[in-house]
Amino acid sequence: MRNTLFLLFFMSITVSAQETSELSVTMKNIGLSYKQAVQAANKQELLSSLESLSRYSLEATKETFKPELKTQSLKGLQKVLDTIERARQLAKNGDMKSAQSELKKIDSLRKEYHKLHEPPSIWQLIFG
Repeated sequence: MRNTLFLLFFMSITVSAQETSELSVTMKNIGLSYKQAVQAANKQELLSSLESLSRYSLEATKETFKPELKTQSLKGLQKVLDTIERARQLAKNGDMKSAQSELKKIDSLRKEYHKLHEPPSIWQLIFG
């Protein structure tokens, strides 16, 4: 009986870690695509990077989030997707500087929404 409980516990930890790992990989791919888009030297590079950024962001919406943070996380990802679309339209119209400037808003969104997923500091745990 104890072995069965231990096995079930171990399997649940493994599944949870795998889900977190998949989301982490997706987020790292989003970061790389974002960096490439901001540093793109021409319209084609920018549009290609925006396509990757959009694809990874859509993939992230399908990942598993903590139930209490799911709504907020999906809202943040939708804001990112909306920003990508605005940047794509600017890039298609030949306004690369404005498109890349629009993309910089994603970094602010990243900072805002990553705070939701940060574990509490030791001071927050002690003092509330």
